[in-house]
Amino acid sequence: MKNYEIKALIFDVFGTVVDWRKTLTKNVNNFLPKALSNSDLEIFAHEWRKGYSDYISDFNNNKTDWKNVDEIHKDKLIEILNSFNLLDSMSESSINKLNRIWHQLEPWEDSVEGLDLLKSKFSIGTLSNGNFSLLLNMSKYSNLHWDFIFSGDIFMKYKPNKYVYQKACEFLGLKNDQVMLVAAHENDLIAAKKSGLKTAYVHRPFEHSDKAKKKPNNNFDYNSSSFTELYKLIK
Repeated sequence: MKNYEIKALIFDVFGTVVDWRKTLTKNVNNFLPKALSNSDLEIFAHEWRKGYSDYISDFNNNKTDWKNVDEIHKDKLIEILNSFNLLDSMSESSINKLNRIWHQLEPWEDSVEGLDLLKSKFSIGTLSNGNFSLLLNMSKYSNLHWDFIFSGDIFMKYKPNKYVYQKACEFLGLKNDQVMLVAAHENDLIAAKKSGLKTAYVHRPFEHSDKAKKKPNNNFDYNSSSFTELYKLIK
């Protein structure tokens, strides 16, 4: 592939750029009226993330009305707090503060350096289902130097809806094959590929567990284990 054909890189964020699971398990207890065990913190984090995934699936199948990701997270958070018998001990303010933990997710160790390297060669930005304010606050907190932010509430649609990928390319004023999605999730990349975008898989073996996930075999344009490695492949 001629690398100069690619003009812009668009990034999935949760799990690809930032480590949502570790951020949650390390920090959730700071917001709770009583501490949870490590195993319960893992359950808490995974259930919270699953609430988002379940909503996106329902929305894309026309089973529910639009909500932004902050609202999705808060609704699920209230369910989880109730299941742990913590809800009655928390005020609305304390719940909102906990919900904003998603605005301060920690980047993977290669993310900041790798993004800056890639930014020196390409325009870079998010293509995330997160809402704009969440992604903006996260970029400031984690030193993610985006050229642009594409968020779910800009499109009023959610990946993997093909409209999101196609409209992002339109906004950039580029042909679909001049734009590459960078992501750790194969379903996202497959949808982008079907829409004519280039694709780069970045392996994040510890996104869901402390036990490393095996790197899958796939047919994407690039495969790497970090943004810095991806930079070396395409510079």
